[in-house]
Amino acid sequence: MQRSRIVPLVGEIDAWLALAFLALTCIGVIMVYSASIADSYRLYNSPYYIAEREVIWAVIGFAAMIGASRVHYSRWDRIALPFIAVSGFLLAVVLIPHIGTVSNGARRWFTLGSLSLQPSELVKLALVVYMAAWLRTKGEHIAERQTFVAFSIIVGAAFSLIFLEPDLGTAMVLALTMGAMYFVAGANLLYLAGSGTGAAMVAWILIHHSSYESGRLLAFMNPWKYSSGAGYHTIQVLLALGSGGFFGRGLGNSTQKYLLPAPHTDSILAVIGEEWGIFGSLVVLFLFVIIAYRGIKIASNAPDTFSRYLATGITSWITIQALMNFAVITSSVPFTGVPLPFISYGGSSLIISMTAVGILLSISRHGREGRARQNINHRRGDGRTRVPRAINHPISAR
Repeated sequence: MQRSRIVPLVGEIDAWLALAFLALTCIGVIMVYSASIADSYRLYNSPYYIAEREVIWAVIGFAAMIGASRVHYSRWDRIALPFIAVSGFLLAVVLIPHIGTVSNGARRWFTLGSLSLQPSELVKLALVVYMAAWLRTKGEHIAERQTFVAFSIIVGAAFSLIFLEPDLGTAMVLALTMGAMYFVAGANLLYLAGSGTGAAMVAWILIHHSSYESGRLLAFMNPWKYSSGAGYHTIQVLLALGSGGFFGRGLGNSTQKYLLPAPHTDSILAVIGEEWGIFGSLVVLFLFVIIAYRGIKIASNAPDTFSRYLATGITSWITIQALMNFAVITSSVPFTGVPLPFISYGGSSLIISMTAVGILLSISRHGREGRARQNINHRRGDGRTRVPRAINHPISAR
């Protein structure tokens, strides 16, 4: 009897997506511990303090994922407007002096004792949900100029607030995610290309008027010229990757983690590269490829328009953020603070990302239920509900 209740629960979700996500989370807990030992002992007099908190966030996030996977995805459509309103309000308030907490030159957090909340992480999920609901209402008007203008205003407002923190990396992840959703919805490609070009020009102007961002751009061009300033982080990351070789130094044996400014957060991939080598880094990348592929499958098989846009947004967000972190750590793009989903330390990022995976699992479950009903109707041949025949004629019931 117990088995009959467990098997359907396992079979109704996307197993590959769940396994890839769980593998990344386990890797994250292990690597946060390895990367944070020095900082944890120096700041909190315990080598386990930061890792213990990551375990707590992972447990809370896992509970949030289970809850989101069991709730019908359509409920997010109903709360889309208040969700984005509250998130946007918090994103604006965090910029007010003496309210938002400043760390490393950026004002991105609300802090209450040992707890902190990063509104930009909450806005990622809120804007994906709202945009999915908003695009659904546009229907055949998606490609019209009025829709494009409204879309640009919504995304531009969120981008600007996050940029002012400043957090160019998160702002870019958000903008690219919204672009992917708009493209899937049927955007006018000319408008979309124009907005991308315009956004790039505005970002370029803003960067050159921000000493914080322009310094990182100059360091990207020649990090060794600014080795004691903006280029320091890039140099230490590259040294970590280079010293790892193919199979790495071994778990816990990184030396660059004692020199990296953010070894257990934005730079954790560099520690993975040093301790696990190229092979370990490719394993992590492969797990994100699985999430991207399964997310695309879930979106293509989604039961309705809202869930298709929602699955597209969540998949794009996680994939783009992961790829951007890889690009930053390999110095393929200028250095910017973008956490590696499910692996970098951070309660807000981990819990919200795990909740997003739960929503994806909910969409996959209901998509499979819909396909199962269609298959039953297809086998019947007429698409109508069939009345069961007599139980004593099992063969004729076909």
